[in-house]
Amino acid sequence: MTANIEDELQQIQFFAMDMVPIDSSETRLFNSLANVVQQLIEISALTPDDLAQTALLLGSTSLDIGTLTPSEDKALGLPKIDRLSQYLQQHFRLHPFHLVINTACTASINAVSYGKKLLEKTAIKQVIVIGCEFYNELTTAGFHSLDLLSSEQLLAFHEKRQGLILGEGIGAILLSENKPSKKQCYQILEGDSTCDTSSLTMTVEDGSHINSVINQAITKSGLRAKDIDLIKIHGTATYNNDLAEFNAFNSYFDDLPPVFALKPFIGHTLGACGVIELALLDYLLTQETLPVPSYVIEHPHSILLPFAGADKAIKSFKHILINHCGFGGNNAALVLETV
Repeated sequence: MTANIEDELQQIQFFAMDMVPIDSSETRLFNSLANVVQQLIEISALTPDDLAQTALLLGSTSLDIGTLTPSEDKALGLPKIDRLSQYLQQHFRLHPFHLVINTACTASINAVSYGKKLLEKTAIKQVIVIGCEFYNELTTAGFHSLDLLSSEQLLAFHEKRQGLILGEGIGAILLSENKPSKKQCYQILEGDSTCDTSSLTMTVEDGSHINSVINQAITKSGLRAKDIDLIKIHGTATYNNDLAEFNAFNSYFDDLPPVFALKPFIGHTLGACGVIELALLDYLLTQETLPVPSYVIEHPHSILLPFAGADKAIKSFKHILINHCGFGGNNAALVLETV
């Protein structure tokens, strides 16, 4: 994902681009993926020998569904689910191990957790984790049919939130056991991911399942609730999801730490949001301010959670809780340490 992000992130405004032709071609999809991974390889200075020892994990909701056409000689087309990861593995001559994870909106954050286990349990030296989501009519129509789309703005945790705005994008991060040469980075302490079976579509609104997941993630990391300095919320601005997160945080934390959200700036990129938002977190380590949505600044008394202000840099927060919720009841959380 490429974007120009100004220093004063809280001032950024996003506008719909009406009547712009939609390109959902296979060429755009594969070229975009290859370009982002190439940027990551160059930034990380990975050599051919390094790449041969680098596994690939890819998390997405709709994958390449927008580029597929029904086969004329088959009653039912069943494309390979690992078509994207296999292409990238062969194109960049990576380690033979590549895997696609599809757990709805937690797909790529679960891929990050799986990548951490690969580094711990195997001889693999690095893992490239990708989150990608591309425009397709099926996804748009599906969210529209569920009445979850906002016609105006994504107002996460606003009393008058109207729903989400879909986004598309690609994020790529490198997991390694070795600390990079850059001044600051994040260490993944631990995480947790389980499915809430109370509903076929969503997590329970009282927040009890999210509470359990974040408790497991924090406990396994060796920390306590009071050690968490900042929460990166999922924040879709849908009524039920925000309510479940609100209840979970308030029931788990005696003294709720400040929160911040990225979906008001980039939209909800579904299965890609875990990695895309982690990539933006990495970028924010170079900045002196946190992004604060304009509606939080303009209507502070209408916001349900205590948003962090723009006066502190993210590098000043030691322990950050990352929370994500997925359609179907899968909830996932990670605990990061700034080092």
